[in-house]
Amino acid sequence: MIRKLFGALLILSVALVILGFLLPGSVKVERTVTMQHSEHLIFEVLQDMRHFPEWVPWLVDRPQTAWWLEGPATGAGATLVWRETPQSDESRMWIVETQSPRWVGMKMDLAGNEFDTWFEIARDIEGQQVTWGMTARFGPVDLVGRYVGLALPYLVGRQYQNGLESLDNYMARTPGQRPPAPNRREHGET
Repeated sequence: MIRKLFGALLILSVALVILGFLLPGSVKVERTVTMQHSEHLIFEVLQDMRHFPEWVPWLVDRPQTAWWLEGPATGAGATLVWRETPQSDESRMWIVETQSPRWVGMKMDLAGNEFDTWFEIARDIEGQQVTWGMTARFGPVDLVGRYVGLALPYLVGRQYQNGLESLDNYMARTPGQRPPAPNRREHGET
């Protein structure tokens, strides 16, 4: 009996390893919301890290999360750093390039894993389509990452959708104008 159980576990383990190598080496997640704000206002808010704590889900939904800004407030080098608990590792998101008024390219570091992220603003008949995207790449032998990649569209996609809706609501507080940039550069224990 034990021999059969061990054999079944061995076959299952080998199958999971082989299947892991067949999974995609990268995953792309995108969510889009149509907004009724000008492309220039949307771009100005997205390229200014001072606005992010007002609408990004992982800070809005968890007000106890400590966060702070590093570098310039706007454009390339602007960085948002956060720590969910005093014991947790720092996560960060920073702007690497902007192309006014259509593109904000970023990087995100979560627990030592780096991802490419971006915002794209495209004109549409109904308004401005704002897309928040992310690409996760996994090394050739990162089987755990490849399996986690299967869940990323659901996990990250939901947060990105909620974040875009929150951004739209945040900007709607000052119709036709850019919301005033908050003066805070940190919140909570740093």
